[in-house]
Amino acid sequence: MIELRVQPVDEKHIRISGIAPVLAVVLRELPEILEHRDSPGAHNRLFPNPTSADDQINKEWQQMNRPELRHLFVSAGETVARDLAGLNASKSSPETFEITFPVEHLKAWTSALNQARLILAEMHKINDEDMNAVNLDPNNRKHVAAFRIHLLGYLLHLFVELEMGDEPG
Repeated sequence: MIELRVQPVDEKHIRISGIAPVLAVVLRELPEILEHRDSPGAHNRLFPNPTSADDQINKEWQQMNRPELRHLFVSAGETVARDLAGLNASKSSPETFEITFPVEHLKAWTSALNQARLILAEMHKINDEDMNAVNLDPNNRKHVAAFRIHLLGYLLHLFVELEMGDEPG
């Protein structure tokens, strides 16, 4: 049973509770994963060209938009890295972890999780077949990466539900 919850603590803070140890490890690895954003493959996934038909438009778009987008991505990663210092064992359920962070950091978390998923997919050359695999081998790096992408995706889903005003599952 998944006990993972994303809930407002008050008007200014959000708490993620019921974090299984495996997800806690993945969250702690986020800053390291995000450091790969400038590797060639990850860079192309994070900063895709707007068109395949016009090299000049692509060049101009990259020159005008990439620096600001990169700045936003780096800033989001730094915000999440600072927040992750508060990831601790839960007092009420010591076998799980929890973290509380300011509501204003939610967009940074959303960005960082999206970046990490794209970076992991590119680093491990994950395809649809990998993402849909049912029998995952914990000794297979590609399968482990796909599992990490799924974990981050589920947490991202809970953030989206929270932002939409739905009761996160």
